Amino acid sequence: MSVPQSKILVVDDEPEIRAVVRGVLEAGGYVVVDTGDPVEAVELARKEVPDLVLCDLVMPRVDGYGVLRALQADAVTSRVPVVFLTARRDFSERVRAFRFGVVDYITKPFTRDILLKKVERILAGLRDRSGLLAEGPAGDVMEEVRVTGRSGVLTLRDGTIETTALVQGGTVVDGQLEALAKETAVATFRELDLDREDVVSAGPSRLPGEHEVAPTLENLPEMLRSALVVDDSEQFRAYLREVLSRRGFEVLEASDGDEGLRVALQKRPWLILTDVAMPRMNGIDFCRAVRRHALIRHTPLVFLSGWDDFKERYAGMEAGGDDFVSKETPVRELLLRVQVLLNRYAALGRRDPEAVLEGRLELTGPSALLQMCHISDLSGVLSVQASGRCIEVRMSRGQIVSATETSAGGPEIAGAEVVFDLLSWDSGHFSFRPGPPGGEPIGPFTAVLLEGCRRLDEKNRASLEAGD
Repeated sequence: MSVPQSKILVVDDEPEIRAVVRGVLEAGGYVVVDTGDPVEAVELARKEVPDLVLCDLVMPRVDGYGVLRALQADAVTSRVPVVFLTARRDFSERVRAFRFGVVDYITKPFTRDILLKKVERILAGLRDRSGLLAEGPAGDVMEEVRVTGRSGVLTLRDGTIETTALVQGGTVVDGQLEALAKETAVATFRELDLDREDVVSAGPSRLPGEHEVAPTLENLPEMLRSALVVDDSEQFRAYLREVLSRRGFEVLEASDGDEGLRVALQKRPWLILTDVAMPRMNGIDFCRAVRRHALIRHTPLVFLSGWDDFKERYAGMEAGGDDFVSKETPVRELLLRVQVLLNRYAALGRRDPEAVLEGRLELTGPSALLQMCHISDLSGVLSVQASGRCIEVRMSRGQIVSATETSAGGPEIAGAEVVFDLLSWDSGHFSFRPGPPGGEPIGPFTAVLLEGCRRLDEKNRASLEAGD
């Protein structure tokens, strides 16, 4: 339900957009004044004193930031909330907008329901992702932000000098705060709530205004909480690091595909989140490179792109990506998708009640499966069956003690060669049944795994060359 007789000022240089917005808002019970002239908008705001301003970002003469500054500088309009309406989808632009003090950011095109939901929530006074948290002496405000681990935008003022900084988890990640040392400095802090991130995207299956608590991922095993974020934007990497680390993830970072590949091979994360457009090696080529390496080829990989373009999405999925998500997707949806991907490793729906791990090999891959047993320090027998063949790998405290392979009518094979053979399997059913530790390892786990992957990569290259 809308706030009765609330007045809204719409500023947009496109008459068609103004007409659409006016129609939607008036049908929702609001009083609307509008203009296509950003200079006139400031005078109109002083005269009408609206309850809310919806302002285009890119306009001739004065852009949305100019309108925002002018409104903030006037005592009559300084408290009027401003929402940007724009076709710009870049994450850094959104962060910049919130740093300047907008209360929301709506991307074009938007639906009637999305617009009304946003306006209703703001005018009803609900705490949004950019609510005022604290105001006062700079040192006191910063201490509160640090102690409570807040994320958002900190603005410092010392006389006529104003400085802003982006804060993640109580730590300044972008900006200089020399004014903190001055007793005369005052500060305001606007929170950017990462659990209620709801920047509008075009998905029809949700209303971004819905305030659902984001998934905690608490049901995921501890060993799976390792993610690599590959993006040339340091700001966006910091944003994802904050989201994931708050849910118990170890977060690795890389600024391009080349660096991402090195980190992935060295650290072997359980999840990769990568941008598409990056210098040196882009996300599509990075994904192809990941899928070519036996050691990491089954690692779930999600593309995060500033542009949700069909051709780009198709290229990403064709290269081997598991999912393709717009950077404007709400955090709760991104985390739900991550949860779905990683649940494939969580051994849900076991057929063997005594097994601690069970599932399909095509979902995890043999390399990831062995690493899971190793990281979990498991003792017992890993059995993998496919097409009349069975491999049993006995492990003691995460180390491979023995390996045997049997097949109908064939001789039993034993030793490290069996592990090397397992790494080439791309399908089958696996289960791990615990047992007492014991026995000497056939070799250091990592050395055995790397040797097997090296042999498999050589075999695959030879096969490709023979095909050429």
